[in-house]
Amino acid sequence: MMKRLIFLVFLLNGLFSSGQLTPPGLGSNSRLNLWFAIGLDQKLDSAGRFSSMTYFGLAGQSSVANSNVFERLGIFVLNEEVKFRFKPTWSVSLAASYRHQNEFEKTYPYLAAEDQFKQEFRIYSRITKSWKKKWIPSIAFRQEYRKFVDPEFRDWKISAAFRSRLKFQSEIPLTASKRLQAIIGCEFLFSTDFQEATQKWQHFQYGETRLSAVLAYQTKNRKISYGLGYMNDLLHVPAGDKSVHYISVSVIFKNIF
Repeated sequence: MMKRLIFLVFLLNGLFSSGQLTPPGLGSNSRLNLWFAIGLDQKLDSAGRFSSMTYFGLAGQSSVANSNVFERLGIFVLNEEVKFRFKPTWSVSLAASYRHQNEFEKTYPYLAAEDQFKQEFRIYSRITKSWKKKWIPSIAFRQEYRKFVDPEFRDWKISAAFRSRLKFQSEIPLTASKRLQAIIGCEFLFSTDFQEATQKWQHFQYGETRLSAVLAYQTKNRKISYGLGYMNDLLHVPAGDKSVHYISVSVIFKNIF
């Protein structure tokens, strides 16, 4: 059933796809992940200063032993973000997100014996500085609060986290019409977690670096944006740095209402 669902979403995204919805991190218990997302980017006022981005996404996840991204369902995400552009090159955002993530071990049969999935409720804010020339990297700082619970809505082993993210992103037009562009990103993540076992917050520290590249294409009327991307997630884990790979396919519908 899961394979059929992923295959169906793959077909839909093959018809529609876009690329600015970068994958969520799925940890170190996989080698390759495949992320699909469908979103709606909608202006909320006539001047376009307020806008909303709503998206749904899911990811197929391999094990550490192979690269079969259709082997298991890793996560599904529902996200809502409202952005206010208070100057031509400055914006702020507020967002809320729900995430259902299946838990896997590194060894067969992989799926965790207990608490086979965790739920995450996330709120975050972002401030972004961009430039009129989009090839100059924009700078975005994002602050998150994350709450984790088990299938019965009890506190997870790590029950809460604060995370800071600093991202640089360039948009490079590949055609004169700018309908086809390359979007290159580099993001650094730092966090502190609350451990239920010790009832203490961990030291705030560097956690990972995410490098992404997306080819994005907009239709002539700019109503749909298509894309295909790759992300490398370099994780700083106790056993040493680990590199996990992601392929992303997504679609964004723009101002359809």
